[in-house]
Amino acid sequence: MVRTVIIDDDQLARKILQRIINQSFSELEIVGEANSVEEGIKLINETDPDLVFLDIEMPDGTGFDLIDRLEEVYFRLIFVTSYNDYAITAFKYSAFDYILKPVQPENVKSTLTRMLKSSGVKQKVEYAKLRSHIEKAEEYGDVTIALPEMNGFAIIKVKNIMRCEGERNYTRVFYKDGTSVLISRTLLDFDQMLVAHGFFRIHRSHLVNLSCVVRYVKTDGGMVEMTDKSQLKVSPKFKDELLERLLHNKL
Repeated sequence: MVRTVIIDDDQLARKILQRIINQSFSELEIVGEANSVEEGIKLINETDPDLVFLDIEMPDGTGFDLIDRLEEVYFRLIFVTSYNDYAITAFKYSAFDYILKPVQPENVKSTLTRMLKSSGVKQKVEYAKLRSHIEKAEEYGDVTIALPEMNGFAIIKVKNIMRCEGERNYTRVFYKDGTSVLISRTLLDFDQMLVAHGFFRIHRSHLVNLSCVVRYVKTDGGMVEMTDKSQLKVSPKFKDELLERLLHNKL
């Protein structure tokens, strides 16, 4: 059984999560609920959960404050929030996923299904060390992101990513060294993470590092050629902005 706790000051959100879990996921057992940072920390210490649903904004602080007070964490983390702007920060804290409020059953089911299919529910994540690593990298202009793996996460330098290709609820990340990896994040998630670091969405399925674009060709309505010789379709709605960025070097 996957020992699960829900930490959220929104009573309705807690009830919806509880109902979905009880009706559709017999593998999960809800072992406790809390409605604040302080109660959440106490609950986690008492129950040793495998999975935590964590609200971001609560009366006495944020979900990030709670995580900051836990040096070592042995659970999967799913943030629940009303604000999409928190997504990037959530990823930096190596959350398995985040769910936007109002909570929609289909979103919860999709996230939990992916989590249960992944290898090993419980994992050790040293969030304090992860945060320190990220902050140090950003201080020296060497930005990194945390990407989930089968048994934890990997710290990846953004500059080493050449492009990302969406595959339904997953994204294949292509690195400059010719390797690639399939990540349980949507392309939209990567778009939000990487747009501030020189990446541009050229198609519903393609996000590219503009520094890796070597050629634009008019074939088939517009294509870009990457440094690895791959050619990717450009959607008409992104074409004008892409050309402006390439021609004026707005990376």
